[in-house]
Amino acid sequence: MKGLILRLGLSFPLFWSSVATAKTEIVFWTWNRHDMDVRNEMFRKFAERHPEIHLRMVIHTDRYQDMLKLAWDAGNPPDVFQTPSNSLIVQQVEAGWLMPLDRWLTPEFKKRFMPGTFQPYISMVGGHVYAVPTALLTAKLFYNRTLFKKAGLDPDRPPRTWGELREYARRITEAGKGRFYGFVIGAKYPWVYTMNITWMAATAGGYPFSYRTGRFQYNSEPFKRAFSLLMEMIDDGSVMPGMNSMDDDRARLAFCGDRAAMIIGGSWNPGVFVGQFKSDVDFGVADLPVPDEGRKGLAPAFFAYQWSISSKTKHPDEAWEVIRFMLSDEYLTAMVRAGKNLSTVPAVNTPENLGLAKGMKECSDLKYHKVYPPTPEELLRLKGPPFIEVAAGIVNGQLDMDEALEDLDRRLNQALKEAIDEGRIMLEDFLVPNFDPMKK
Repeated sequence: MKGLILRLGLSFPLFWSSVATAKTEIVFWTWNRHDMDVRNEMFRKFAERHPEIHLRMVIHTDRYQDMLKLAWDAGNPPDVFQTPSNSLIVQQVEAGWLMPLDRWLTPEFKKRFMPGTFQPYISMVGGHVYAVPTALLTAKLFYNRTLFKKAGLDPDRPPRTWGELREYARRITEAGKGRFYGFVIGAKYPWVYTMNITWMAATAGGYPFSYRTGRFQYNSEPFKRAFSLLMEMIDDGSVMPGMNSMDDDRARLAFCGDRAAMIIGGSWNPGVFVGQFKSDVDFGVADLPVPDEGRKGLAPAFFAYQWSISSKTKHPDEAWEVIRFMLSDEYLTAMVRAGKNLSTVPAVNTPENLGLAKGMKECSDLKYHKVYPPTPEELLRLKGPPFIEVAAGIVNGQLDMDEALEDLDRRLNQALKEAIDEGRIMLEDFLVPNFDPMKK
């Protein structure tokens, strides 16, 4: 197989290629592992079609941003690399890492993508495009149909409200008698509280940043109720023990192994369950449960898996060939058909393509989803712990919820004021005067 090398981390090759005829090496970095099987096969095709390009792929599943910074500090950055799909991209542009992609993105090329794909603080900075998101991710509840049946619950009727979520988790745990539990969260790395708290708060009309007032608002009723729900399920004994010692992969393995009945996650999970874990778990996909009194906000949808070209690359045209291939209908279709993600190119999200991977049809249902505007949170020089660490302290009983959230908002709003005063942030860039969490 010509023209392709894959490495996991920087230490050892998974397979090597003959590079006798290769003229140009392009180094490609990503933090995504769950779609590696599809990407390997697609990059094999790329290598066959482009023998003049020697593609070396590196995957850093942990500490990706730290490793990327080390590569830049050493003067040896990758040619093509995955970039964050939030306002952190601004920092990479300001650091001089990214090359504008405008010269390759013709109006006709951009028309293929869904509205909002190219927007400030996501893929654009200062009117220039620096990255192209390839995936749209949705927030869902995944449930184990086998365990629902064992608990006497209808596997075609997942919980629709927060009260039902708690009750189902309790009933399943009672039926399990220590063999399986109603709910699982792998909180070894606290980023999962974004899924289990922030996403749930969104259905109650809460979001970290007020787009109307320009103030942070974690200290709000929706967030407090989302925290209370999770802590109540823990107190009920309905959450699988050991949550702080397992990461999200181990939590999903417990779900796939019929040891936990429900887990909150993104639309990448079907690809993990079936592709990465090779599991035959009988799972269902549902919209996130909403407060008992009814929905007050839409669940978040995200643009993701976007790619940029290094400003230091010596081979920009060859680097663009790699990105262009990953933006092709062929590549995007392979990802959708394998259940890895939805595509930002609507023509790819056909019923035929979505129907080939279990759960993807349900994950593609955007009825109760909204792409929220970006916030300035990632651009702030926050003093003290961020939300995910505060969340861990609250859930584990180390911090008082009211005091901790009030302090978090105070620190965030002070950091925001400093950023505005220093001219690093224009607050009006993040304001949406007519913002409504129930409208797309």
